[in-house]
Amino acid sequence: MKKIAIMVRHGESEANRKNIVTHELKGYPLTDLGRKQASTTGNILSSIAEKLDSIICSPLERTLETGQIIAIESGFKGELRIDHELRETDMGKYNNTKAENLPKYHYGLNGIESFINQSNRLKKAISGYDGINVFVTHMLPIKALACSYMGIEEEDSGGISIKNCSITIIDLEEEKILSLGALDMSEKLRKFLLE
Repeated sequence: MKKIAIMVRHGESEANRKNIVTHELKGYPLTDLGRKQASTTGNILSSIAEKLDSIICSPLERTLETGQIIAIESGFKGELRIDHELRETDMGKYNNTKAENLPKYHYGLNGIESFINQSNRLKKAISGYDGINVFVTHMLPIKALACSYMGIEEEDSGGISIKNCSITIIDLEEEKILSLGALDMSEKLRKFLLE
């Protein structure tokens, strides 16, 4: 049996539109564009929906809304789950401030959760699920996780973009990245997941 993590960043939220960083559970729902992005991602995943074991979401409003739309649009028949390990980066004293106020790197200073801590908690979360699972979470945790599999330090990851509703797929058995921040899925990857 395959052990695959399909990491999906939530759709555009009101926080994204306002350029605010926040780890609040509520208060920043998806925008109309964010709902369309989630619908598109759900349609992409519909071709492999029969193989999906679960959709697991961060507890934040924007990820839950994204997960619900993906489930509907993909035709996923199971129940959405919540895993608190998939939560947003703890922004410390920068919570609910403009993104430009954040320090360049997240070394755990000023209460901001470190890159390595984000990676470790996501690894812990995704390792607990067998089969092919969709995890709806956030940009920085996905980026930290992907970088850990590629052996890339935070300072060397500036060119990696995890866009809203992009798909990053990790083969957990092989510890290999199969797609990174993709807005579609190749036929080759789709066939591999359906085997």
